[in-house]
Amino acid sequence: MKISQAFRTAYKTVAGQKAETAKLLATEFALTVMCLAPLLFLTAKGPEKYCAVLALPLWLLVKVPSRLNAAAVMQDGLEEGKLFSLRMGDPGNYRAKLRYALIRLGLLLLWAAPLIAALLYAWEKYTGRTDGLTVLQMIYEFGGKDMKTGIIYLLLILAALLILWGLGAGFHSGDRHAWVLEEKDLLKKRRLGVLGCRLASLVFLLPLIVAAIVVVFRYAPLLNDVSGVVSGDVPRPSSRVTLIILGIGTLLTVPLIPIRSMVTAAYVKGLK
Repeated sequence: MKISQAFRTAYKTVAGQKAETAKLLATEFALTVMCLAPLLFLTAKGPEKYCAVLALPLWLLVKVPSRLNAAAVMQDGLEEGKLFSLRMGDPGNYRAKLRYALIRLGLLLLWAAPLIAALLYAWEKYTGRTDGLTVLQMIYEFGGKDMKTGIIYLLLILAALLILWGLGAGFHSGDRHAWVLEEKDLLKKRRLGVLGCRLASLVFLLPLIVAAIVVVFRYAPLLNDVSGVVSGDVPRPSSRVTLIILGIGTLLTVPLIPIRSMVTAAYVKGLK
């Protein structure tokens, strides 16, 4: 199976079932919103804000295993079935689905461990006993006594950790499809091909990527006078314009997300 062939198959499937594709996308979005809904409790000021923790079991017990149902529907769509069916809510074999999905999630967390550790360290420094001026001094020293260089180094480290996590996600992106195809060893010694397919499918995220790059260039000049930004003497780009840019990028990307998912599904099916 060539990556180009997987692209053609995915596009043909999605283009031939536009209504079903929209239903599948809407269902996955609804499940995501439902599982994250308890986070709204964080807006409360009383003890009820701790109810936000309910988002975690909902995500683990509903959203995570539901991805296997979505993979099954995609595989149906690649044959003679529909891209949207009652299989999206199929509770059958739930324990096996949950167990497998949690194992995959654990593997992804291993790839994300350096990122999580870095973020926890940064959070501890930001919210701990270290005051803001000391943090800025640490960044200044880290950059070889140059604040701009220090911030750039930190951003590069963050980008590298995000890329590492993204590579891990791409490395395991075909696992759920192999599982629903009942071919658990299908991806053995073939994961690099799946990763390459996943990286190639980033083209479908191009609108959002371009929007993010535009935002970066909007805020990049602030690095020239960090102290002025902290003191409020340097004007910042309009947050409203930034949100509009990101919003447009997101709206243009959403219709392309199903094709990106189908590329991986078609590639794994082609391996079978």
